[in-house]
Amino acid sequence: MVWVDRILGELQERFAMQIGNGEPLILRDEKTLSGRVHVGSLRGIAIHGLIGQALSEEGIPNRFLFELNDFDPMDELPANLPNRDSFQKYMGQPLFTVPSSEASAKNYPMVFGEELERVVASLGFSIQFYPLEPLYRAGKFNGVIREALDHAAEIRAIYREVSGSEKPDDWYPLQVICEQCGKVGTTQVTGWDGTQVKYSCKKNLVKWAEGCGHEGTISPFDGRAKLPWKVEWPAKWKVMGVHIEGAGKDHSAAGGSREIGKRICEEIFHYPNPFDIPYEFFNIGGKKMSASKGLGASAKEVSDLLPPKLLKLLMIRKLPNQPIDFDPEGTTIPTLFDEYDRLADHFFKRHPESDPDYARTFALSQIDFPKEPKDIWQMRFSLVSFVLQMPHLHPVEEAAKLKGSPLTDLEKKELDERMFYARQWINSYAPSSYLFRIQKIQTDFFSSHPLAQKQIEALNDFLNKLENVEWDGPAIHALLHEVKTAHDILPKELFQPLYRIFLDRDDGPQM
Repeated sequence: MVWVDRILGELQERFAMQIGNGEPLILRDEKTLSGRVHVGSLRGIAIHGLIGQALSEEGIPNRFLFELNDFDPMDELPANLPNRDSFQKYMGQPLFTVPSSEASAKNYPMVFGEELERVVASLGFSIQFYPLEPLYRAGKFNGVIREALDHAAEIRAIYREVSGSEKPDDWYPLQVICEQCGKVGTTQVTGWDGTQVKYSCKKNLVKWAEGCGHEGTISPFDGRAKLPWKVEWPAKWKVMGVHIEGAGKDHSAAGGSREIGKRICEEIFHYPNPFDIPYEFFNIGGKKMSASKGLGASAKEVSDLLPPKLLKLLMIRKLPNQPIDFDPEGTTIPTLFDEYDRLADHFFKRHPESDPDYARTFALSQIDFPKEPKDIWQMRFSLVSFVLQMPHLHPVEEAAKLKGSPLTDLEKKELDERMFYARQWINSYAPSSYLFRIQKIQTDFFSSHPLAQKQIEALNDFLNKLENVEWDGPAIHALLHEVKTAHDILPKELFQPLYRIFLDRDDGPQM
């Protein structure tokens, strides 16, 4: 059984009453827009989006809400930020108050939010994006803010019991926007009288921003303050009516934010802990992705390397608790295309032992759900990449020869797509073993590596017989193996000289 169908069964059992009443199940995920959204965030989006897709297949109403968090403080400057030094003065301010680094967006965080929306749109999931700050300003969080302040002592106890974090008796789970300097990351609330909070903007509260020293009292409602992350997360579950929300394994570790959030959700906000799907990291070349430190690649950069259905397959093919390792400089991209083609063989029952799980994975990877995919012929990605490097070959003609008939319009479109992504891979990421160049003149390799008499005889025989063979790939391939057998010569002894003549290397594709 594919993992999403197992989870679907668990959801149908847990939320039987809501489903029976026709109540939409709410899925939620979020990303703080402190920089370009790294590709690792796409995993959470794909997991929640696929669950929503599976629920819709079963006729179960659902909504997938994705928060573009624009209210967290600006606490780091991305390495690739244009005019980076000019943004230093905004450190500690709520992200929504920081001016845009690009003219197209209304503020700093939406530069990254809008880019993410464009990437995710290509994956075909039904997602409702929303910014956070307007919800605070509209008073949606007023109730949970009051509950958190009224039960500050209990929240301090939960922190201590779950994670061992000791909070002083005058610590309250709230961050006020300083009335004097406008910063939220440097303020500390130390009192609550049921109407207003007492706070101070501390000069050295954090290492990444400097407070102004102002002290005051203010109403914490209607967007003047925000909850800290470990309290805000469960507060969002209640405010947004969330039923299903997973998170990366760093949040789900023992003593982590998910465990703290579960207790605050149930004990302080009196709301059931949402259905959890802990998931593993997305690694680039074995390294965990990090947006602020510039490690790895952004969601946009990786999405540019793969067609949407392959990007979706990359995100959903493994169990959520298994890491995804993606190395664009390795063989991941051609291997992923080959896997897609194998899954298609199972879906269209071209494979002699068709596997229903493989067929199901292929169906789920399609972008235009619930439209049924069409059965078409495809040239393998590795062969496409080879043909593109042979200037004397025309890809459409070579594809038609392999297929045995002219390509349909849809097959030509798919071939064009593969050629586009193959060119990118060849030009930027392909290992040397996948790069080919036909030699214009015969290599002098053999002057220092003379052939054995047995090799010379076999190659002469092959040359003579070529004159009587139809000049196409299968016929030449068959002749090579006929000569190899007739001369009782090892494959390497016959093929290696030919690769040297044509490609100046010891190996390559089918000769």
